[in-house]
Amino acid sequence: MSRRERLEVRLERRREWADSRKGKASNLLAQNERYHGDVPFNTQPGHIPERARVIARHDHAMEHYSMAQHHAGKAEGLEAQLERTIFSDDDNAITAIEARIAEHKGKRERIKLVNKLYKKGDAEGLTALGIDLNTLKAELIAKGPYWGDQPYMPYELTNLGARIQADKKRIAEITRQAAQTAQAFASGGMLITGQDYVKIIFAEKPAREILTALKTAGFQWGSGAWHGSRAKIPACVMGE
Repeated sequence: MSRRERLEVRLERRREWADSRKGKASNLLAQNERYHGDVPFNTQPGHIPERARVIARHDHAMEHYSMAQHHAGKAEGLEAQLERTIFSDDDNAITAIEARIAEHKGKRERIKLVNKLYKKGDAEGLTALGIDLNTLKAELIAKGPYWGDQPYMPYELTNLGARIQADKKRIAEITRQAAQTAQAFASGGMLITGQDYVKIIFAEKPAREILTALKTAGFQWGSGAWHGSRAKIPACVMGE
């Protein structure tokens, strides 16, 4: 199961939990509905067992609603993560990252061009980009002398360049890990490299008990593999 698929499962669970909590709250409040607007029942002094139960049901309903909001908020976060994130094991990961690189390069070139045209006072060139020189100049002057020199600051170009380089490195890492996974498949589902200190690569995510055994044995996860001492490889990893 890919990381995206695992997050989609978590998202569905959060939604189910939110709906379940809302349902429980609604059922509790429905039981209290017959007392809604019953002034004598709600205001009569002294302890009334049924009124105490009504209050308790209301309190429990509010607890359920609070948890429903909690699960709904978590679901929104997972949904946003799924929408904006390119996961390394996505089928189209490299294509998507390449498209993002192209987008950032386009933004960088536009920034350079806008700054160049602004400094030259080229109103016609800026108009071709959908920018009015006088309006832009007024906006920058209003921001203060630091911004009046050019529309975009150097750090914006630096940030875009850093994102481009990070994505290029990520493509190289995804390609490397894909080659590792292919080797693991060719080796029967698992590849172990190294002498005393080894790297264990699985073609697919192993069972939870294997992961637990690796962690207990002191193995660390990184760069698509488990790293640790050959002498401490758990027996279950070797199929024993």
